[in-house]
Amino acid sequence: MKKELIKPMRQNHRRQQEKGFSLTELLIVVAIIGILAAVAVPKLLENLKIGRETATINSLRTIHQTQSLHNTMKGRFATLKELNEASLIDSNYSSGNPVSGYIYTTTEATPDQYCVQATRSSVNTAYKDFNVIEDGTIRFVESKTPNALPRGEGSPIGSFQGSGGPASTAAPTPAP
Repeated sequence: MKKELIKPMRQNHRRQQEKGFSLTELLIVVAIIGILAAVAVPKLLENLKIGRETATINSLRTIHQTQSLHNTMKGRFATLKELNEASLIDSNYSSGNPVSGYIYTTTEATPDQYCVQATRSSVNTAYKDFNVIEDGTIRFVESKTPNALPRGEGSPIGSFQGSGGPASTAAPTPAP
């Protein structure tokens, strides 16, 4: 009878020892996760920066369209504050608060011309600063530090084959 009781206890004891993972197995899994994170996180951050630049370009296109609409209605271009008061743009663009990591400002608004700047709110936001003027040309400058891009300065979007962001995605020209 004693043998019958001892046998199930040994099987139970063996099952308890086999449950779970060993320390070595856990360390291997943690190392693999660490390697994957080291590869994936920089790419994720790069894609976030490019996404912010793309959102800013689209916002500047929308601002240009609203400037054209305001010019048609009132016979002059407007500041961002005036566009907001006319309910043509969201108040975030005229308040100085960052929108997708960019701060939007109006440097001039006359009957004949305007310039809206989109400046990065921090170094880690993206790579480029932008502006748009009355003819709809969006220009950019790629730099390490955020700087407001003055009217007429910078490269027009599509004319620069640079680091691969949305502002440098010009279609390749065929070789002669």
